[in-house]
Amino acid sequence: MEEKIIKTIPLGNDLTLELLDVSKKISEDAFQVNMTARVIIPVTASLFPAETLTKNSLEDIINKVGPTATFEHQKERNFIMAPDKDKVFAHLVDTFMETLLPYVSKPSFPGKYILKAYREKG
Repeated sequence: MEEKIIKTIPLGNDLTLELLDVSKKISEDAFQVNMTARVIIPVTASLFPAETLTKNSLEDIINKVGPTATFEHQKERNFIMAPDKDKVFAHLVDTFMETLLPYVSKPSFPGKYILKAYREKG
């Protein structure tokens, strides 16, 4: 699957949002339109309140999650006719920007997302 970065947006929490087009042609005149939003979060002590690091060591978090955690949100639409592909993709981007951009921009987002990934890895 080929990823094409459409836009990179610096966020207020010192992270960068990448918007990618990972659409693919599924027939001669139709596409599966797929938009992926990605934020790569470096795992650093500064993201966590002190009490979090007394319960879980940074080393343990990095061992389970890795040196970075990746937030990805995908939206797709199937069997979109070729003339409508760009319009549908733009709508997926607009919807993400309206609904999830405020969430991933919050100062608390990186630490909370990393802890969620940490808990999921058990």
